[in-house]
Amino acid sequence: VCAVLLLGTACSDVTFTEPVPLHRRNLPAFPKAWHGQWEDAGGDVYTIEAGGFNISDAGIDPILIGEGTLLRRFHGYLVLNQTSKNGRVAVLLAKRKKNRLFLYQFDATDEKAIAVWKEVLAAEISTIPVSDLESESYVLSPKNNAAFRQLIMKGGLTPMGELVQIGS
Repeated sequence: VCAVLLLGTACSDVTFTEPVPLHRRNLPAFPKAWHGQWEDAGGDVYTIEAGGFNISDAGIDPILIGEGTLLRRFHGYLVLNQTSKNGRVAVLLAKRKKNRLFLYQFDATDEKAIAVWKEVLAAEISTIPVSDLESESYVLSPKNNAAFRQLIMKGGLTPMGELVQIGS
């Protein structure tokens, strides 16, 4: 499940107008404490190394930290920003607690999260009708990091699942 969701961040129904948190330093690599192999509930194994991560048996290229994929810290989370061809930024957040990684996303099907976005961002949110899908595509543009923090703290994130470290 998580493998599909991680890969889906580049074509997410919720994007940002620029990388978040705003005006923060990009990390050149994943922190050493995050390196190793992690397994999701479906048995997919993720290998996190300094320069990025890959998914076992997924048949895809590794996701590497660099120009189109930025990694930043924010309030205990690592925030992965992936810029798509249209210039919008898909965001995935992860929080580590001992040997577990908890993954979060901004989910366009989570009604409670959407209510939080509308409350916090008001004018900084726009929707784009998606013809083939019943859901809309949301573009979020918090005016500052305080607004981004409110999105997180008030319930604007949706849990995607967790990864458990293996073999450490």
